[in-house]
Amino acid sequence: MQLGIAGGEVSFLINLVVAKELELLGSFRFHEEFSSAAKLIGGGRIDLRPLLTRTYPVEDAIAAFEAAGDRRTTMKVHLAFG
Repeated sequence: MQLGIAGGEVSFLINLVVAKELELLGSFRFHEEFSSAAKLIGGGRIDLRPLLTRTYPVEDAIAAFEAAGDRRTTMKVHLAFG
């Protein structure tokens, strides 16, 4: 999946996509929605806790990244600094 191309041309080898039978999906990012979402989250109007699997202290960053890599058991992890 290709997310958020800002504009301009992008080149890639189409024969590689065909030979490996890949599926290419594009999704355009939305500039205005990001700002609105950040304000809602920052203002406490959206509760993101249901999306958070676990918070790790920064000292356990390696374990946090390992957990984040397991999509069967983890949605999002959070590193706590301080």
